[in-house]
Amino acid sequence: MRFYYNTLKDYLAERLWLRPATFGVIAVLVVATATTIDQMIGQPFSFDIEKETIDGLLTIMATAMLTVATFAASVMLSAYVAAISASTPRAFTIVVADSTSKQAISTFIGAFTFSVVGLIGLNVGFIQASGRILLFFATVCVFTVVVATLIYWIDHVARISTVASTIEKVSTRATDMLTRHLTHPGHGGTPVFLSARPPEGALAVLSRFTGTVQFIDVEALGELADRINGTVHVAVRLGDLVGKGREIAWIYGAPPDAVDDAATKAVSAAIRIGQSRHRSEDPVLALRTLSEIGERALSPGINDPGTANDILDALVQVFSDAAAASDRTGTSVQHPRVLVPIMDPELVLMAAFEQTGRDGAGFVEVAVHLQHALSAIACCLPAAWTDPLRIQSARALDRAQAALDHPHDLGRVMAAARLSAE
Repeated sequence: MRFYYNTLKDYLAERLWLRPATFGVIAVLVVATATTIDQMIGQPFSFDIEKETIDGLLTIMATAMLTVATFAASVMLSAYVAAISASTPRAFTIVVADSTSKQAISTFIGAFTFSVVGLIGLNVGFIQASGRILLFFATVCVFTVVVATLIYWIDHVARISTVASTIEKVSTRATDMLTRHLTHPGHGGTPVFLSARPPEGALAVLSRFTGTVQFIDVEALGELADRINGTVHVAVRLGDLVGKGREIAWIYGAPPDAVDDAATKAVSAAIRIGQSRHRSEDPVLALRTLSEIGERALSPGINDPGTANDILDALVQVFSDAAAASDRTGTSVQHPRVLVPIMDPELVLMAAFEQTGRDGAGFVEVAVHLQHALSAIACCLPAAWTDPLRIQSARALDRAQAALDHPHDLGRVMAAARLSAE
């Protein structure tokens, strides 16, 4: 269920129609109420608002909002293109999910919709004195929301296209994913190593598709395991590329008559396979996206080692925050009958640091900073990560020794590597 909830949440976050539709519904309700309010309460107010006053306000807002919404959409598109050009295409889905710009444009379109509906209701002639007062105050409220949104959006759009803003968004997503991975290494099931094999006689469940593992619904697998009184052993991890007919799970320990075709189909349906990795569940994808921003900065056409070091700082913060969050909550197993292979720490670290270690080997400042970053991360991660961190440090040192010529530069990197190995 979490996968479908996250998918729906991401879908709604990327849609522009939701807020304009809300404004349209509000406008219809206001006009409908204003049409009938005179019949309900008469004229209890000692003042009146002329029809021409409200008509002028709504006309101005309708004209301005259509222009502003068109302008805001073009600015947002330009900002997205600039942000992706300065980072990596993999960051597009994270950057484009920026809610502030979408909410601003949606507010402008919604205000336009409100104005048009209000003008129609006002000029039909059914709205009398009390109704005009209600419509006037509703118009003032919408106008206030528009002005506040415009002021905030102008400040926001000035920063949205910067590399720092993209790094912040991707880092937030990576922290969330890595925290979930460290807190639930088995995704709520019993964590096991990928090399663990089922007992003899286990029933293999084969993949019906070719693609990438996007989500493992451990809750559904747990319910199935309890129903058949057996064990479901998942054979793949998030992000694994599988072919049609490959073993993706095994079922064993259940009575023979309980494991039928419906059970194997339920297991297959719980392991979602799609065309590409899914950003809402996969920590390796988020870390790799962050690393690619630094890799792009190190390309000969850009030659910006400072941004690569900023990425290393961001990665240190991601691992530190995720480890601290997992320490506070602890690991938990909700479905012990479901065995799920854990993410290999070396695979996670390779996604985060391998590209920077390779492409930044010729930059002494990047090579030194990478060793310091690995040393800082080693202080906050569990003991199972110690050896993979040392492997990453040794690889980065080997690459730096092959790329750097000056003895002083090599000495700095070697000194940093010794600190990382302690």
